[in-house]
Parts: sequence; C-alpha cells; structure tokens
Amino acid sequence: MQRRKFLKTTGSIGAAAAIGGSGILAMSGGAAASDISITASSPATVQNDRGDVSKVTTNPQFDVSWKNLDDAVAKVFFLIEANVGGQGFVPIYRATPWLPAGTENNSYLKAESGTTGQYTLKHPLVKVLNQDDRFDDGTPPNESASPLVIADEDGNPDYSGADWSNYGPASESSYMNGVSVGSASEAEAFLVNDEGLVLQNNYPDIDSGYYGAASDTSVLDHETDGKSDDTKVVLRYTFELQRPNKSWAASRTSLDSSASKEELAAELDGIQPSDIDGGNSKIVMNGEDGNTNFNNPDGIPYSNLQANADSHVGILSTTATFKVTAKNEGAESGVTGSSNTNAS
Repeated sequence: MQRRKFLKTTGSIGAAAAIGGSGILAMSGGAAASDISITASSPATVQNDRGDVSKVTTNPQFDVSWKNLDDAVAKVFFLIEANVGGQGFVPIYRATPWLPAGTENNSYLKAESGTTGQYTLKHPLVKVLNQDDRFDDGTPPNESASPLVIADEDGNPDYSGADWSNYGPASESSYMNGVSVGSASEAEAFLVNDEGLVLQNNYPDIDSGYYGAASDTSVLDHETDGKSDDTKVVLRYTFELQRPNKSWAASRTSLDSSASKEELAAELDGIQPSDIDGGNSKIVMNGEDGNTNFNNPDGIPYSNLQANADSHVGILSTTATFKVTAKNEGAESGVTGSSNTNAS
C-alpha cells in the first residue's frame, strides 16, 4: 500500500462579540504525523455601563485536504465545541457534508472526493451555508444561517432535563457524544418544539447544527464599576474523513442503492468497490497502516476521535483560545447650568 498523507492546510476562523470585533485562527500542518496549531486573536472589548456581554459568536473558515490515502473519502465530518470560562467543552455545531463525485468548484466551495481530495470553504461558514438551496425550497422552516453562538443570554440548553424516552433516534448520552443523533429536523421537533429548548445553532433545512450555545453570558459579565475583566474561551475543532457508502454512490450515479458495489464503482471515477460501505460510512483506513482500529468505525464518540487524533490519518483535532473582555464603565454624576440671578 502507498503510505498515506493527510494535509492539514491553511485556513482561518473568526470569533466575534456581539458589539463587533474579530478573531483570526490559522490552521497549518504537513503530513499525517505533523502537529497542528491554531491561534486566535480576541474580539474587541465589550464596554458599557453594566459590563454586560450579550453574545459571543464564531464564523469558521477552513481548508482540509488529503493525499494518497488507501481509501476514498466521500464525507468530511466536523465538530465545533466551546469551553467558556473553564466550564468544560460543550458541542455547539456538527455537520457531515457529503462530497461530490469528482470535483465541485464554485465561488463559495471547492470539494473533491477520492483518495486525494479536499473540502475548502472559500468564505466563512455562514456565507457558504446560505448558498444552499434547501434554505429556500418551500419546505419550512426556511431559515438562514447566522454566526455560530458560543454564548448568549439563552445559554446552554438543558439537555439533561429533556425526556429522552420520547426521542427515538438517540439517548441523551449518544446525542451528546455523537454516536447517534438522528437528524437535525428530528432534533428540532423533539428538543425545540416538544421540550422547549433553544438550539441556537441548529439548521433543519440543511440537516446540520444539532446543538445550542455552550454557555450563558453571566460568566463573561463584569459588575464592578470602572473595572474590566477577561474570560478565556477555548474552541475545539474535530474533523473526520469518512468513506463512501452505497447511498452516496447511488445518488451520484444513474443507479439506485440496490446496485452492487461493483456496478456503482464502475460509474464513479476514483472509487473502487472496496471503498464503498454497505450501511453507514466508516472512517477511512480503519486499522490500516498503523492507524487506530476502532471497534465501531461508523459511530465513533467525539472523545475517542479526539483521543486518537495523533494516531489516525483520518482525524484532526485541535484547539484555539481567545479572551472576551468586559468593561464596566465607571458611574459619574454632575450638574451644570446657570442661576441667572439679578437684583434691582
């Protein structure tokens, strides 16, 4: 087999407070065993008479590429988590975009499936997502994407308070660890419509998101007049490269999923029958060439992905840190005017 390479190339991710400001993160790296570093600059200081932060958001932009794998890639899973003020990492957004057969290259996105390929956002995530026709296909909710909410006044949804016995696709634990979540539409119907939770970052139209904010803003606020305070926010990004399955292959050919893997592969450039999974798509190169061998390669918990990022070519996980500064303006009072006195 040809030695695999996973190229983690340059990109940027922005984080911004509600009043404005921006942060930049850079991804860089080389071959499969190389280190990945991401840095972030902090948003502008939130300055008002109460020292109150109303919202913190992120709008990622990234470029993931791979070269000379032994398995073809047809899906790029990615997860974004946030840790606000040391409260612990909480998922805020996940997506599993399928790649085209071959290459798609437009003004917003370049995506290529195969043993060598890429998934490149040419603009921040929100701008790319909002080009999806499913946001305006006449089927509700017909919303549009906004920068992902890290913290706001609604805060982290009370997932543990939901009655998960009413949700067929997943339990609370499988939903939160990513093993089984159902669809974004099912999540909306259950967690939002039935349980009344706020999922700030869920987009049923495009079947991505699934989660709400990581925190409310109380940990970010500063109540002392004339003083400012910094709160550390850590973002964690996890990517997984996944193989084709029969549903993907059929959707990109003139055949249906009842066709054999051989028949499907014959109509797809760069795809071999051995690349195609019968059910859910699995991580590439599971247990091959010294890569970690997962017992359930089509349902790997988030924590297991992150723990094996250094030992598997199909996984990238890294963090970026920035601070949010809240300044409470000092209280002042005073009187000016004229008495306009006169005597005669």
